[in-house]
Amino acid sequence: MGEFNGKISAEFTPPKTWVLNKALSFATDELSDQDIQILKLVGANIDDTGRITCVEGMKTDLASVPRACWAFIAPWDVARAAVIHDHLYATLRNFYHSSVVGTPVDLKNKGLWNDARALSDKVFLLGMDAAEPIVPSWKKYSAYKSVRMFGRWPASAKE
Repeated sequence: MGEFNGKISAEFTPPKTWVLNKALSFATDELSDQDIQILKLVGANIDDTGRITCVEGMKTDLASVPRACWAFIAPWDVARAAVIHDHLYATLRNFYHSSVVGTPVDLKNKGLWNDARALSDKVFLLGMDAAEPIVPSWKKYSAYKSVRMFGRWPASAKE
């Protein structure tokens, strides 16, 4: 399972961004040493125990859920997991543009990016599993399957 260090403390900055007022972290023992190393290689702020930390000042949109879907998957109950996921995807974007795109064909880096993206999505699911109040299974798996299907574009987009 996993555990967050507390609640989100953030300030809304229109039109749709939040800025963290204090660090938010998520610790899990469900990642192997190899998983942790993969996330470190792409630049994630993760320690050797599996604690992922989003620093004060990080910008997030909480969860990239279209408003039309909020009746089913509102971002509020998955927000902490989404913030951790946003950090991981930000590191994936940086890695993608510095080590995959515009470099000689390097299948190793592309494979590393793919592995790290799958792990980032796994961490999102683990974070939703650790959420309080409990996130219903149908909502967790809908959100998880959405990032698995459509996450490759935000994880590689230019900022």
